[in-house]
Amino acid sequence: MILARKFIMAQDDDYEGLAAASGRLRALLDAFVEDRLPPEYGPEQLAGYARSLLAVQRSDGSVSAYARPEQLEDDVRTDAHRFVTWAALAFLHSFRTRHREAAASVDGLDDGIRRALVSPLVSDLGFPESGDAEAVQQVEALLVLASGGIPALLRDDPEAAPELSAAVADIRRMFRRRLEDGETLLPGGIDYAPLYRQVLAALES
Repeated sequence: MILARKFIMAQDDDYEGLAAASGRLRALLDAFVEDRLPPEYGPEQLAGYARSLLAVQRSDGSVSAYARPEQLEDDVRTDAHRFVTWAALAFLHSFRTRHREAAASVDGLDDGIRRALVSPLVSDLGFPESGDAEAVQQVEALLVLASGGIPALLRDDPEAAPELSAAVADIRRMFRRRLEDGETLLPGGIDYAPLYRQVLAALES
């Protein structure tokens, strides 16, 4: 398995390049939290990747696959900016939790995580551009955050990110209500009940 050693933004707004940049981050995050990293990818390599994320973190605490995300169309920006930020936060927090000694060598890690947690972009879990399929994006966003232990962090310290805590709680209540009321079918007849349950379980783990 070949995994990226540092986060590299796309050079232009070509969708394939943006998808590749975000995909490399997601692949590393998944391999890391699922304990599938190859032996040669140890704490030092993870620390190097963390530094590369912090090096491109924006003033609002977000991370983007493109230097000018505000120029992207809404659906592209969702993938290249919003989901990249959630994945970056999940990776950084998971790295700090699992490898405290290596994490201590990464300057600005705690501050980077703090700034991401309170970023307005991170706490915005609405996807009006998705219409009736908004829940699809919400499920994915929460599963990404949960993979990095963010719900546990919020439970331990709700004041670390009050707006994100409130947004997560709102969606948790909404998914529970939909399950109770049997309102789990999305456009196209897809039943999201199993994924709603998966999200609720992940938020409690």
